[in-house]
Amino acid sequence: MLIFAIATTSILLLFHKVTVLTIENYENGNVLFRKIVPEGYTFATVIRHSVHLSPVYEYYSIDKSGKMYLTSTKLQDLGWGVPSTYKNKGKFEKNFLVIEGINKPIDFLPFRVSYIAKPALLMDHCEKKVDLTKAVNDGERIDISTTKTYLWKFLTWGDVNVLF
Repeated sequence: MLIFAIATTSILLLFHKVTVLTIENYENGNVLFRKIVPEGYTFATVIRHSVHLSPVYEYYSIDKSGKMYLTSTKLQDLGWGVPSTYKNKGKFEKNFLVIEGINKPIDFLPFRVSYIAKPALLMDHCEKKVDLTKAVNDGERIDISTTKTYLWKFLTWGDVNVLF
């Protein structure tokens, strides 16, 4: 009876669906990061604005269905390359214009790594900073995506983390 219960539980767990966050180098197909993430997982991209040389943040969240959303952006300077109009409410906070409530669904996020922009990712609810200039070559693109898949399938892929 115990063996049956263990086998049944194992089978149910293996067919449980999980959300997998993947970061891949578009140029060569190398997977730089892959792990199971929980509902509500957040991360951000950060670049240095090419004209003002100030930071620009974009924040993302993953919902329970595994869909990725652009949720907000934060920037210091207005002008070239930043929004001049937007539907969402903006507020000024610690010398930043913060635009929240965007909630735009994203199928995948292509992110060009330019060393001039000093690109980084803020992973694991924005607690770990990843310097992308140490992970990919100047001018290369990374693609950030989510997939909803069975646990058994993820286990065949395995975790990957060459970013940090």
